[in-house]
Amino acid sequence: MNLISQKNGLPTTFINNQICCKSMQKKCYCPPVRAGQHRGIARSANDGFSKSFRIRTKIMRAMKLTTFLLTAAFIHAHAASMAQNVTISGRNLTLKQVFTAIKKQTGYVLLNQKGVLADAKPVTLAADNLPLRDLLNDVFKNQPLEYVIEGKTILVSRKLLPAPSGQQASPSAPPVATFIPVKGFIRSPNGQPLAGVNLVITGTNKGAISVANGSFSFDVNTGDVIKVSAIGFAPLTLRFTGNNFQVVSSELPAKRKSSGGESASSEGVSKLISGNPSALIIQLALSTSPIDEVQITAYGTTTKRFNAGNITTVTSKEIAKNPVNNVLEALQGKVPGLFIQQVTGQPGGAFTVRMRGSANLTTGATQPLIIVDGVRYPGGTLPLSTNTSYGTENFLQGGSGLNYINPNDIESIDVLKDVDATAIYGSSGAYGVILITTKKSRAAQQSFNANIYTGISVNGQTSPLLNTDQYLMLRREALANDKLEVSASDNDLNGTWPADRYTNWRKEFMGKSAATSNANFSYSGGAQHTTYLISGSLRDIGNIQRHKGSNRDGSLRFALNTSSANDKFTMGITGTYLSSKNDMVPYDFSVSALTPPNAPPAYNKDGSINWASIGSDLNSSGTASNANRLYENTTNNLLANATLTYRPIKKITLRSIFGYNTINGKELIGYPTTVFNPTNTQAPTQTVGILHQYNTRSFTISPYGEFNTLIGKKGDLSVKLGGELNNQVTYFDEITGTGFPSDALLNNPSAGSSVTTNYNLTEYRSIGMYGIIKFVWDEKYIIDINTRRDGSTKFGPGRRIGNFGSAALAWIFSSEKLISDNLPWLSFGKLRISSGVVGGDAIGDFRWLGTYSVIGGSYDGKVGLTPNSLPNPLLNWERNFNSEAGLELGFFHDRLTTDFSYYTNRAGNQLLGQPLSSVTGYTSYTLNSDALIRTSGMEISLSSINIKSRDFTWSTRFNISIPKSKLLRLPSSTQNANYVLNKPVTGKLLYKYNGVNPETGNYSFTDAKGNVSDYTGGLTQADKTEFVDLAPKYFGGLQNSFTYKRLTLDFTFNFTSRTGMNFLGQTPFPFGLYGLNGSTIWLRRWQQPGDITDIPKLSSQFTSIFRQTLLQNSTGAYSDATYARLQNVSIRYSFSPEVNKMLHLKNLSVYVQGQNLLTISKFDGLDPENLNAGVIPPLRIFTTGINVTL
Repeated sequence: MNLISQKNGLPTTFINNQICCKSMQKKCYCPPVRAGQHRGIARSANDGFSKSFRIRTKIMRAMKLTTFLLTAAFIHAHAASMAQNVTISGRNLTLKQVFTAIKKQTGYVLLNQKGVLADAKPVTLAADNLPLRDLLNDVFKNQPLEYVIEGKTILVSRKLLPAPSGQQASPSAPPVATFIPVKGFIRSPNGQPLAGVNLVITGTNKGAISVANGSFSFDVNTGDVIKVSAIGFAPLTLRFTGNNFQVVSSELPAKRKSSGGESASSEGVSKLISGNPSALIIQLALSTSPIDEVQITAYGTTTKRFNAGNITTVTSKEIAKNPVNNVLEALQGKVPGLFIQQVTGQPGGAFTVRMRGSANLTTGATQPLIIVDGVRYPGGTLPLSTNTSYGTENFLQGGSGLNYINPNDIESIDVLKDVDATAIYGSSGAYGVILITTKKSRAAQQSFNANIYTGISVNGQTSPLLNTDQYLMLRREALANDKLEVSASDNDLNGTWPADRYTNWRKEFMGKSAATSNANFSYSGGAQHTTYLISGSLRDIGNIQRHKGSNRDGSLRFALNTSSANDKFTMGITGTYLSSKNDMVPYDFSVSALTPPNAPPAYNKDGSINWASIGSDLNSSGTASNANRLYENTTNNLLANATLTYRPIKKITLRSIFGYNTINGKELIGYPTTVFNPTNTQAPTQTVGILHQYNTRSFTISPYGEFNTLIGKKGDLSVKLGGELNNQVTYFDEITGTGFPSDALLNNPSAGSSVTTNYNLTEYRSIGMYGIIKFVWDEKYIIDINTRRDGSTKFGPGRRIGNFGSAALAWIFSSEKLISDNLPWLSFGKLRISSGVVGGDAIGDFRWLGTYSVIGGSYDGKVGLTPNSLPNPLLNWERNFNSEAGLELGFFHDRLTTDFSYYTNRAGNQLLGQPLSSVTGYTSYTLNSDALIRTSGMEISLSSINIKSRDFTWSTRFNISIPKSKLLRLPSSTQNANYVLNKPVTGKLLYKYNGVNPETGNYSFTDAKGNVSDYTGGLTQADKTEFVDLAPKYFGGLQNSFTYKRLTLDFTFNFTSRTGMNFLGQTPFPFGLYGLNGSTIWLRRWQQPGDITDIPKLSSQFTSIFRQTLLQNSTGAYSDATYARLQNVSIRYSFSPEVNKMLHLKNLSVYVQGQNLLTISKFDGLDPENLNAGVIPPLRIFTTGINVTL
């Protein structure tokens, strides 16, 4: 790039302050230098069910415009970053002319005090493609000025004059009341500019804030003390001596000083690079204290130190240690108060998420609000794979919206728990808020990163099953107990099935290992005012079940940040598009594992289904034939965000956030003729094709203004006023066809001989206004006030508006002189309290309004309508009154930090469906119940650095949550047999189980009168005298990290104590009936009078089913399901800088990871997490990978 300016299309340069044209054919003539003048310089110059996977073409179409726009930015940024040489020639050039040429050719900009360049001497240059630094060295030769290059900024200042001999500048010299202009630059330890850094003259409200390129300017007097601080960085205090700046203190934020006053450690200490007031250069170090980790709030950022609320942050570094496909798995055991349960191990399956227990009578209404880059996101189950008519309900359990966000794209997750953190979300913050922030480019230098891993997944914890010998022995015993002989229909015993044949059906149907792979790529870079990031990913997750199919997705993502030349206007844009395809067989074969072990093989030697083993029932499809079901779920997720910021003056910021999200899914379920026995001539009439189409679109606009100012000498005030508009449209369509003339038409349900349709469309809108006031005095006393006024279309006219708010106080008592002087081992201490009210509108849309559906047939040639539900125009907001108190402590320079929280929540005016008599024609009626639920609990977290030396570091994190709930008030009209006053709403009323009668071998129970007997058939609801709470009693996690030189080992245990339904309780048919194998727990069954055991005698009679039903409704069906699980292990080795340099890399590391590796529990037979014998448990995953940065 050789242009300084352009005229008439020809490149030009300056000669003796005259413009001279240059062209490619002709060199420019420079007059000779006259005697006595400066000499200058003279230098030489897809088919629907296919197995193959590729990113859908619609991804590229959706990203074309984005790619075009980004390409222009990339080319500009790349050219600016690559151009380091300068071509310029001329006589008596001013430095302003020189720097104009430098800026145009290289992108480097000048930073200097006003009037500095006036002292410069003119220069004569003849540079052709000269390196920038060489040019500057010649320009500043014999000048009264000096320069420093920081990033893309050239700082020019006057040379400091040495003090007279024998004299030194004294920090205690009396200040001179003369304003000195200061200009400078703030950078991070890796040399990147830092924006938003506060420089404040102590005792005044004067100072500056660094802009996007890290520069700042303000005026000082001799003797002024300047405090430099930024969120997440160690502060620095400077004093201006009249000649230059000197460091007063470079302590860490937690005031980590030894008793001698010296810094406890040089690590994480900010530095003064240059004290010249004309070119002040400051390097701020990242804080190593957990007290100063950056936390995302509703509309801004803060640190744990100055946060009066309760927020837990999980960073991308922690997420990256988990080879998971849904980020919720990576949060398990890491966030106090957040309980996460994996419902099924099937890839793409659902999760249960609860924040601080359940305070609602409506099942599933306590799902936390999820916000992704400012956009509300459907984090719960999606209405797919829930068709109970065709056995797909156990497959994905409804799925999860977060399956469609790549964990590798996430920068941090902030979990907002108390009312101070959540009240600003008003109607949606009643049950907690999860803020997900995706990655963005911050550095201007180009960087390419690839993170690739591959591995396998296998079945998790399951109950061992009986082998053939054990099975046959117990089957014969069951017949003997019933005084029966082996019959002709007992194929397992009468010789029809060989007694020496054994098939492990769990291994047969779902015992294989499945390959999993994940590849993530990103490229980032930029120039002075523009940075960008573009990334992509590919994931492929295999099926542990023997049958076809996998779960695959691909995504593209971009992030662009740009600012104006004066940094008053900034814009950030992000966009993510993910396309997922799941074509696994829509059937969970967990129950099929109970096939008798000596049953005929499911497949013939040629791999075809062994239909001969089915028997005489021509309509039976057999277990193996379920693999012939057709399934394809294609889901696309588009998430876009734009943030516009304008700072008209230093104290005011105006910002608008625009967000859009759409998730659309298309699911096809097919039952072809191959599912049915070939001898079944009616099979074509029984074929089924089901098409589900789902879409949810949400749009959010959130403008707000922020005012920041200093109050007096010690006060810091921040005021935010804003609004939020949300619009969400959801539709779910279902078309079912039966009786197809050909299997090829199953993907078109309308081709069936019988077709039914179901169309649903709802729209939800909300609007809110809010205000936030935060005041910090002397960095010790903190006041937060939040208020919000919300309107929701879920309520009728006159009842749509709700008012919510909170207040919080915090006191950093460790900053009090009395405590800091007398308790040197206490590096941090804070007390906080908060109280407020938040609302809830967790009901379906238009419950206040009568709605109708079209009936299937017609009458008199006219289409009829049928009402869906009874309208209730009096519906109003739920109201949750929350309070919390917390104590946060840091010891020994924050090497040990603790956080204790106690909370209470009283949830009233509950929205729920009141059951109605069937004679009304309706099943329920939505109303505001007078029920009142109180939840409370304690959360404790600890973080410690146990050992820290030059080569070895060991750190630990631990947290535990102890939630409780109680139903304080229950209207008599609310009908639920399991609701009991002063008991949790998460429990069940059960019969009292007295174990197995040693004399008879039957279950025995105690009725309401205290009578103990075997099964009599006379037990009623009134005899259910025992209450069992199924919610966790406590849960938490333990993380340890070991680093030896370049090798790092991390592992995480999570644990839960709860009561769950045991394997015996989940067995609807007791062992002994023909055709069902059982768990090895049946080996400890009752055999003769006097036996003491928990397993009854065996029976082959169907009457045993009634006894089993009584057991399932008794305390005998529930056991202690407490467990501890080795959730994750990660081993990583990072290569040395020497190796990276040799390979021309910035960073290189390799790693191995494991998920769900070990479970410690006394719980019998089942995985203690999902507690469901009929679904796949959480999988064990093993991966190995490489991470490369160029």
